[in-house]
Amino acid sequence: MPHDHRISGFTASFHVITCSSTRTVDNDDSGRGIIDVIRGKGHRISGYEIVDDDIELIRRAVISGLETSDAVIITGGTGITSRDVTVEAVRGIADYEMIGFSHVFALVSFQKIGSSAIMSRSTAFIVKRKPVFCLPGSPEGSILAVSTLILEQIDHIHHELGR
Repeated sequence: MPHDHRISGFTASFHVITCSSTRTVDNDDSGRGIIDVIRGKGHRISGYEIVDDDIELIRRAVISGLETSDAVIITGGTGITSRDVTVEAVRGIADYEMIGFSHVFALVSFQKIGSSAIMSRSTAFIVKRKPVFCLPGSPEGSILAVSTLILEQIDHIHHELGR
């Protein structure tokens, strides 16, 4: 049986970024879904924004979001199209990558959607001693990651990064 590392009563603040050249506040089901799940579990939203699929815009949004939050969650830009640059943007400012996140998320995704999971490049990084999660743009995929992985471990991640 796994050891429970959760910290009782920890409330995290999240900055949510949607990377898309087509989404707006009115049609951003992924961003809204992530926010709803986070709030539903008693955590806070410190900011929300939509940025274009542009490496420099993504980097600026992440760095700004980290100033007021415990973690940043990005939805979109993790696929294999020519516009998907979220992973490259964050990798360029990251201290290191949390490889385990991408492995476990691939497994969870495969269990839900089958072999289409191989097209996801979702991962997580540590930037300025805080986690930055790069999730799919689909509402189902991003909400799956938030509800089954991120919110289950955010207190432990926060604890370990503070050591």
